[in-house]
Formats: sequence, structure tokens, C-alpha cells
Amino acid sequence: MPSKLLLTSLLLQVAFTTAYPDIARRVAQSKAKRQTVPATPFPEYPGLPSHAAFNSFNASAQLVDVTGTHAWIAPGPNDIRGPCPGLNAAANHNYLPRNGIATYETVETGLFEAYGLDQSATQVLQQTTTFFDGDPASQRWSIGYHSDATSSLGPLQGLLGEETGICAYGHLKSEGDASITRGDFLAPEMNSNCASYPVFFQELLDLATEMNGGNINAPVLAAHQNNRKLYSIANNPNYFSPAFAGVAFTPAAHLFVFELMANHSAEYPRGLLTPSVLESFFSYTRASDGSLNYTYGYERIPENWYRRSLEDLWTLPDILEAVAQQCLSYPQTCAVGGNTNGVNTFSGVDIGDISGGVFNSASLTNPSELGCFISQNIQAEAPSSLQNVFDGVALINALALIPIQLLPALAPLGSCPGLPPGKTVSEYGMGYPGSTIQNSGPRANGP
Repeated sequence: MPSKLLLTSLLLQVAFTTAYPDIARRVAQSKAKRQTVPATPFPEYPGLPSHAAFNSFNASAQLVDVTGTHAWIAPGPNDIRGPCPGLNAAANHNYLPRNGIATYETVETGLFEAYGLDQSATQVLQQTTTFFDGDPASQRWSIGYHSDATSSLGPLQGLLGEETGICAYGHLKSEGDASITRGDFLAPEMNSNCASYPVFFQELLDLATEMNGGNINAPVLAAHQNNRKLYSIANNPNYFSPAFAGVAFTPAAHLFVFELMANHSAEYPRGLLTPSVLESFFSYTRASDGSLNYTYGYERIPENWYRRSLEDLWTLPDILEAVAQQCLSYPQTCAVGGNTNGVNTFSGVDIGDISGGVFNSASLTNPSELGCFISQNIQAEAPSSLQNVFDGVALINALALIPIQLLPALAPLGSCPGLPPGKTVSEYGMGYPGSTIQNSGPRANGP
């Protein structure tokens, strides 16, 4: 009997390459609406200033192994893949577990070895994701949709809800609307937040051609993030951007594309990201007529691909600096809120109301204040996320892990003494139809 993942991949490949004959019209309409002129120019090399001057390349140290243990293998019948092409590719090359269930040890080592992502960043990723989407006791989380394999108590534990994984019902926790090429979970069409849609991928390629002659760089991705938000507001009546997934996670993920996927060489020590490299990482191939074909879960690290230098890692301070730069260049990207009564009815949430009067929208353009705002929001959301999944003794034990595991991981976000408790999505999202967080339902076990 064919596996579920294989059937899913085949069906999505057929659907996504045949179901949108009007792809050209959609792209043209989106181009007409998009606003790509930033309020201030987005830097070619975001993050800390040292990256713009970095000029070193070590071929033997930077070549990523895609042979032997790390050879590409297509996901098997029970292997999970999800919305993040970098995580999918890492799993397909055994830098993360091939089954798609991430663990503390593999996130700490695998993403460093494959991409040069510093452990100051992976620790925040690991802990927020286990508390929001996985199991803080087992330190396991799914890189896609729900799996019983993440649970420390097994599938028969009598939970209130499910450990969601980062897509499907992981929506609004780590995963948010207006992602790079995935759909909005509550949109009326193209609403898989696990799978990529060729129309959005093509928009990114077209924008790179317009702005940079074809290659993808950080300013292209910053503009694409802005365009994707404008598209969602105009097409998804349930669009909603929460404080963490919308302001921190989604902009950071856009910039990961260049910072972690660009190929490096002596000629390009700071990286060069070509369309062909991007297509490999995003699981796209070209048909004989040049059209895009997408296969779910087949993301691949290219051969002869060189990661960023270990002397030039992408760190948590870089992420904060880059997201603050995004908020400065495209302020609307960082607006918390959503549509209230159909499409094009976006209404913002007051950052001061979320933060107890400590921060405002200008704070999001300051890396130090942004870090404290993100930390405050994560601390507010973690207990409610756990309460949606666990009960009884399991809940007591999970809550007890917040000061032991979560808070130490958040410390690098900044020294933020005296922060009042922040508000949760369920509190500041009232009145927005797309703000309700679900932990289980009919779409829990697939893209």
C-alpha cells in the first residue's frame, strides 16, 4: 500500500503544477499591488556590521557533506516534513533526524554543521518550539504537522489537545501568515501552511530579477516579506499577525533564506544565492518548458555547496538586528493585528497594550527593545500554550520546566529587568476572526 507521505507528495505535485493555470494572472495582479519601496533602504548585509566587511573563505571547512551518512534520501512512509525548507533539507540529509522529529541534541549540532547557525539562535528556536509546538519534557518537536512521537507520555496520555508540530495547527505559535512561499492556514484557498505554492515562489524569483538581476539577496527577501503581507491582507479575510510569529519568526525566516542558504566562495565570501540553489533548497525542479514543479518534502542541499564561515556565524544578535532593520525599512511588516471584517480591513494592535505600556511600535526598530519585547511575549504565551495541551500532573510538570529550560534560553534576548507580564494572543486578538489558536482538528496530520 503506498505510504501517506508518498501519496501526499504525488498529489501535491500534480495539484500545484496543474491547478493554477492562471498563475501568470495571479503574479501580474500581485505585482500591481505590491509596494517595494522601503521607508529606508534595507542593507545588503543585515545583522551586525561585521558581516558587510567579512572577506574570508575556507573551502575545506565550509564545504557541507552531502555524501555517505549525509547523502540525500527522500522522506519515507512515516517521515514528517513541513514549512521550513532549511529544516526539511537538514532532515533529508540526516543533519536532523530523517523522521522529522527534532531533538535538543540534533538542533544544537545539526543546524550548526549544515548552515552555520549559531547556538545562541538554535537554543531559542529549540525551547520556544518545544514549549509552543512540542514537548518540553522530551525536548522533541515535529518539523511539520502533529506526531505522537514527540510526546514524552506516549499517544495515550489523555491530553486536552495535541502537540501540534510547527505547521497545520502550529499556526500563530511559531508559524504565521505571509510566509515565504507557504499558504495562510485560514485563507479561503491555497491554505496549506506546510506546503509551498509555485505562485509565491515565482513572485520571489521575479522580484529578484527586478531588484537584483536574478540573484536573491537580503533586500529582495525584505521586500518579498512586505509583499507577502500585503497579499495576505488583500486575499485572506482571516489574516492575522501575532507578536511572536508575525513580528519575530516570519521576518527572521525570510532573512534565513539568504543568510543560511547562500553559497560561498573565494569570489563571494559573504554569499551568493542563485535561483538554481534556491530551487534545490525549496524542492523545485524545472519542466522542459521551464515551468516550476514542486514536490512536497524533497528539499535538498546542493552538491558543492559551501555554508557561511564558522568565523562569520549567524547569531541571535544578528537576527534581532536584522528584524529591527526590517521593521525600520517596512514598518507595516511588523504591525501586529489583522483583518477584522473581510479582506483589506487590517486593524493594528497597540504594542503598548500588549506590553503593559513598556514598548511601542518604534521599539521594534531597536534591537535591544525588540529582544525584550519578544522575550516578554514568549513568556506570556508559554503557559497558555501548555494549558491547551496538558492537564493534571502533566501540566504541573510542564509548567515547572519554564524557569529551568525556557527562561535560560531567552536570556540572550537581552537584560530586561522589571518587565510586566505581557498579553497573550487570546487576550489582544479578541475581535479578529483569524486569531483563534487551535491545537487539534481534521487538518492535524498532513499538509
